[in-house]
Amino acid sequence: KVIEDAEVAEQQLEMSEQKSQEAYADFVQSTTATIEADRDAIAEKSEQVVAAQAEKSDTEQAQLSNTMELEDLNSLLKAHHVDCDWLLQYFDIRQKARKEEMDSITDAKAVLSGAGYGK
Repeated sequence: KVIEDAEVAEQQLEMSEQKSQEAYADFVQSTTATIEADRDAIAEKSEQVVAAQAEKSDTEQAQLSNTMELEDLNSLLKAHHVDCDWLLQYFDIRQKARKEEMDSITDAKAVLSGAGYGK
């Protein structure tokens, strides 16, 4: 009876050991798959980081270029503003001078045509 009990216990232990080994193999396989998936995710994220850094660099370069262009345009705007201010400031004086010049030309043409002023 003791031998039979020992054999039954041994069979149960062997089955338990086999089940434990199968469970461990499943665990190892699952863990390996998870590790591989994590490695793939890390590689993908690393590629995304590199791409994002490249895009950031391009964006910063474009922003620097736009800033320089904006400064140039602001300088041009200031120059045009100064010119426009000058034109507005002296517009009436220049218009009066042009009218006087045109009147003088008209008088000169009339004198050359033979018209007499004050005779």
